Amino acid sequence: MKKIAIAMLTTAMIGTPAFAASNHNPQPQGAQMQKPQNNNQAQRNSQDQSAQNRQSQQNQQSAENSQPIQPNSLSRGEIRQVQKVLDKDGFNAGTADGRWGPRTEGAVKQFQQSKKIQANGQLDQQTVADLGLDTSKFSQSQQK
Repeated sequence: MKKIAIAMLTTAMIGTPAFAASNHNPQPQGAQMQKPQNNNQAQRNSQDQSAQNRQSQQNQQSAENSQPIQPNSLSRGEIRQVQKVLDKDGFNAGTADGRWGPRTEGAVKQFQQSKKIQANGQLDQQTVADLGLDTSKFSQSQQK
C-alpha cells in the first residue's frame, strides 16, 4: 500500500509542473482564435496599402509621361534627334535642321497615331521613349 501511495504522489508531483506550464497564461479559447484573424487582417491591410501605393505611383508616372515637352525647352540637337528618328521610321519631319515646325509636329502626330498613343503632335515622355530616345535627357531639358 505504501508503494502505491508513493507512486501516486510521485506521479502527481511530476505531472503538476507540466500541467502548470501548459496553463501558465490561460486565455479563453475565443481569444486564441482571434490572434490568427488579427494577423490575417493585418496582412490584408498591408497588402491593400501596398496595392494603393503601387496604383498611386503608376498614376503619377502616367501623369508625368503625358506632360508635354515644350519645343522651346529643347535644344536644336534634341529636336534634330527627334527629326532624324521620325524620318528613319518613315514619318516625314522635313529637313533635320533642329527647328520645330509644322512638318515636325505633323510627323510626331502621325507617329503617335501609329503607336496608338494620344496624338497631339507634342512630345511627351511616352513619345520620346517610343521613338527610342533617352527620356532622361529630354526630361532634364524640359526643366530648363
